[in-house]
Amino acid sequence: MEKGPGVEPKRVVAIFYFFAAVVVGIFLEKILALGLSYARLNDVAVLGDDWTLSTLLGYGIAAVLAVLAWRSPRVNAVSMQVAQELERVSWPNLRETRASTVAVVVFTFVAAFLLGIFDVVWSRLSSLVY
Repeated sequence: MEKGPGVEPKRVVAIFYFFAAVVVGIFLEKILALGLSYARLNDVAVLGDDWTLSTLLGYGIAAVLAVLAWRSPRVNAVSMQVAQELERVSWPNLRETRASTVAVVVFTFVAAFLLGIFDVVWSRLSSLVY
């Protein structure tokens, strides 16, 4: 296995926290918008038409959670350990990945064919009984 140039674990963890905050922000935005609609409150536009109160609250809460997770010594230590372990993983190259993919696709077709034969046989036997 080839070992390419690595990225420092702290950068990988920071990028993960950023993308996790974005995903959590989207989730919280939808939940807050739903909660406001159930409470029959207007989700007022704060910054233009796209940035509503639920959007700002959702992304704000997600950003605060990401910063708190980054600043927490235990969470940060575990994140760094995970990133360091991922550096030690030997990833397959393109040739190995292609061979594995072909094997999975071929096996899937063989399994589907065999299950199709079993299904036809079972339906014929069932039609004779019922």
